[in-house]
Amino acid sequence: HSADADGEDQAMSVALTWEGPVGPGHFPRDPLVFDRLCEAGVYLRIKAYDGGRLVAYAGQSVALLARFDQHLSAMLALATPLRDAGGAVVYSGDAGERLGAYEALPEYAALAAADAGRVRVFYALCDEYFHTEHLNLAEGLLQRRIAERMADVENAAAAPGRMPDDVPDIWENDFSGLDADGRETLTRLLDDAPMTLR
Repeated sequence: HSADADGEDQAMSVALTWEGPVGPGHFPRDPLVFDRLCEAGVYLRIKAYDGGRLVAYAGQSVALLARFDQHLSAMLALATPLRDAGGAVVYSGDAGERLGAYEALPEYAALAAADAGRVRVFYALCDEYFHTEHLNLAEGLLQRRIAERMADVENAAAAPGRMPDDVPDIWENDFSGLDADGRETLTRLLDDAPMTLR
């Protein structure tokens, strides 16, 4: 918080500047952009299914590219739930089901490749206002916001119940760097309204 001339507390705000998407068929070839993906930030992993259904996952990492690789590797290794073209979970990813999937590997490998191919990741990097110590808070705010707006959130978790004193209380989403499809998708998930715990 900061105080104005009358000693009144003023809310601090920070903007999450969204970039992307990246994912299968959409990874940058520019080394400078690629290097930026190795930095810290928050992200939204989005999969689009028939009928306009979106399934979202909000996360954070100190090395975004490594985290994106973990998501895709787990899908291709049959270690996470997989969905069909309509978005219904058809494979749980638990150990027992995974052993059974090995008996029909071509079928399950095709299912995993199709689901992984749907992945698009949008991300917002840390900067001089959005610090790495804010990652958990920002992730929680994103999870809460998308859970309020849609049912298909793969990791909906409660955002922190109390705002610490030393972090911004208002979180804006800046979609200006995205193409029209990206802006439409993130507006659908996050809205234009600021995120806050107050």
